[in-house]
Order: sequence, then C-alpha cells, then structure tokens
Amino acid sequence: MIMKFKNKIFASSLLLLVAIGGVSCKKYLDVNANPLSSLKVEPKLLFGYAVTAWDVSKNSGDNYLAVGFVGQTFSSGGDFSGNWGSSNLYNMSSNVLTNNWRGYYANTGLNLKTAIKLAEENKDPNTAAQCKIILAQVMYETTTLYGDIPFSQAFKIDEFPYPKYDSQKDVLEGLIAMLDEATAQMNSANPLKISDYDIFYKGNLDQWKKYANSLKLKILMLMVDKDPSKAAAIGTLVSNPAGLISTAADNCRILYSETPNNENPKYRLFLGDDPLTYAGKVSTDIMIPKKDPRLSRYFDKPAGETEFIGVEANVDADKHTSTLGSYLLRKAAPSLIISAQEMLFLQAEAYARGLGVTKNLATAQGLYKDAVIAAMTFYEVPQASIDTYVADNLVNLTTAADPVKEIHIEQWIDLIDRPAEAFVQWRRSGPDGTEVPKLTLPKDATPGPLFRRFVLPQEELGANINIPQPTAVYSDKMWFDL
Repeated sequence: MIMKFKNKIFASSLLLLVAIGGVSCKKYLDVNANPLSSLKVEPKLLFGYAVTAWDVSKNSGDNYLAVGFVGQTFSSGGDFSGNWGSSNLYNMSSNVLTNNWRGYYANTGLNLKTAIKLAEENKDPNTAAQCKIILAQVMYETTTLYGDIPFSQAFKIDEFPYPKYDSQKDVLEGLIAMLDEATAQMNSANPLKISDYDIFYKGNLDQWKKYANSLKLKILMLMVDKDPSKAAAIGTLVSNPAGLISTAADNCRILYSETPNNENPKYRLFLGDDPLTYAGKVSTDIMIPKKDPRLSRYFDKPAGETEFIGVEANVDADKHTSTLGSYLLRKAAPSLIISAQEMLFLQAEAYARGLGVTKNLATAQGLYKDAVIAAMTFYEVPQASIDTYVADNLVNLTTAADPVKEIHIEQWIDLIDRPAEAFVQWRRSGPDGTEVPKLTLPKDATPGPLFRRFVLPQEELGANINIPQPTAVYSDKMWFDL
C-alpha cells in the first residue's frame, strides 16, 4: 500500500473524482452538498468508477500485453523495447508494476472498500455484497500477480498507515470468507442494490450469487494442490452446478460497443492499427495440429498467407507471421471476467482428478466437451466448424493417457485472450517443469528460471516499512505454485 500521507491525498482525490466524473451537473449536485469536497457520495458511483478503472487497467499495455508476453500466450515478435518495453525479456518496466499496483489498490480497491462501508451504514446489504464480490475478484488478481500482499490491514488508512503483508494462503482464505459473507448477506426482500450502475448483471442478485460461487470455485481449485482439505468444498460446489455460472447468459462480462469512448479498452490500446503483437508459437503449435477453429478468432494471417504462423518469445517476427487477431481487438468485444466454459473445465478437472467427488472420466468427458463447445461458441465460431472439431479432434478423456493434461491444454487455450488468467492456469497446472503447456526461456533472456510473478514496484518498496524481506524476485514461486 502507499504510505499514509499519500493515501489520504489520493483517497480524497479519487472520491472527489468519482463524485463528479462522468455524471451531469444535476447528479453532481445530488451527491455532493459541498462542491469543493467529497462529503457525500453514493456507493454505486464508487462502484461504477472502480469497475471501469479496473477493466481498463486489465486490458491495457501494462497488464494485457505485459502478462501476455511473459506468459507466452502471444509474442512480442522481437525486442520491441521502444514500443512495449522489455517484458518479453522478463524486464518489467516501473510503469507496468506501478500502474497495476495502483490500479488494484487505489483506483479500484479503495473505492470498493469505501462503497462497502457506506452501504452497510445505509442498511444496504445487497450493494455491500456486490462490492465485496468485485473486491474479492480484484484481490484474487492482485495476489496471483504479486504473491503476498496487504489484505487484512489494507484500505484502513488511519489505523494501518503501513499495512502488513498477509501470506497468499491467508489472502485466499480471506477471499473465500469474503465471498461467503457476501452471498449470506444478500437479501432479495431489501429493495436497495446497485442496478443502474451494475454493468455485469443489472442488479440480478441470483446472477451475483452464481458469480460469487464461481469465483470461490476458482480460488479453491487454485489452493487444493497445496491444501488438499479444500477438495470437500470443491465437491460441494461441483455437485450443484446450477449454483455456478453455467450458460452464456450467466457469464460475468463487461459489454462494449462501437460508440466513441465506449469501445473495448484493447481496441483503444491499438486504435485499429497493426498491434505489433504476434501469435505465439506455443499457441499455434497446439492449435494447428488439432485444426482448432479459434485460430481465425485469436490471430490474423498477413495478406497472401494461407497458414497461421506463430513465433517464439523474443524471436523476430517477419511478414509471414500471424498477428494478434482483429476479432479480439474489435470495438464491441466484451471483456470476459468469468465464463461458463471456465466453470465447465474446472468441473471436468474435478471429476477427472476426483476432487471432492468420485473420480469419473465419463462425466469429465461430458463436461469437457460442453466446455469446448461453449468456448468456441463464445468466440462465434460457426456451428459447422464446432461440430467438425468435436467429431474429429476432441480428445476422448476416457482413453487419453493423461486426461488431466488434456483438460489443462484446453483451459489454457481458452484463456489466450485473458493473459493474466492463462498465467495463473499455467502455474497451477503442475509442478515445476511439468506445467501445461511447456514453456521455454525467451531468446536472449537472462539464463535462469521462467517468469512466475510480478515484483513489487519501487514506489511500494520505498513507502511501506512492512515489506517482507527478502523481497521477491520474478522467478520466485508463490504459495500455490508447486
């Protein structure tokens, strides 16, 4: 966290920004009695700013591109140090580290925490619950990028100007407790909730409960290899799939449009120009042999080329190399947070491994098939192409030599356009050296281990006296990472 003095200034400026930013003068007067300070603000405005800032940040060059390069879901196409920095060589710029950290804590976390406090003071448990679920999502992303983080003392600026760092295990346990608390306090009889500013579910509390349960399952699946006791809770959730995100209509996503200033942040990152970002060979080496029809959604072939061609990390691309797909970067592309296919893959994995349920590869196969179909449907693959893929190239888990590995492959491919999630999936897929897919050190990178985490930004290192020592380096494993 930023030290006390900075936090007070930043908190005040953010709350004032939220109170006046993006709303009419009438709304400004409605929420602020004093036009020179943020004396009163509606929780929904804090929520609206927080989720917008968060999604813009996660689809930015500091997050989307940087994590995509280090996780090798796509490639930089060479040493573009003058364009995207040197994250392809594991040299993260201070902007990448600081902007992400500030985004999670100051821009989003602090506003959500403030909204929770105000909602509970106003006897509005539903708004508080909605904010807690998003805060849990944001802190999940923070810990999976940075490891041990301020959590139990975070956002309590006056009480803890130098918040302690909680272990990742404790953070994840705290997130599960936060999600349970949120679902327990939802009250459909209470008319108060966020609806007009709820860009996810328009105030549908049943959908919010599915989102909370789905995020909880993700967290439990992340923990179970280090804490096998989590299998029982996994079994409870998997045994009640209706309580999870299970259809495209349930997907937690942010919709964008072609309206100016409401385009997908990734479109605005590139503005329709050549993205100078290329298909990673790790991806194409998996997808091409399987004739995966998502290739044309994820990547574009240069004019005149008949085949998709990927390039290894930090190897120079050429005129034949496929680029990051214009379909992914279109103005109206939705920003996906948690999907039905993601939940189906996790359920398939639970049955294939026997996590809290009786091991059953036939059940796993059905869920795996449904997950692949849902994934391809989300990216608008023609039904005929989906049918062909399922008939000719879908692996049969009941006869596969390593069915869990096959599930992990498809989980990773599904997350190519969500690099931070793909990076988590890769690290949790197996012990060091057996992860799926197999990654190799980028060309010209310093010899040593693969990249496994963001390090703390210099701003934080210089501001918080409770920084854990020794400070982590990029190759250090996190608690969940075997």
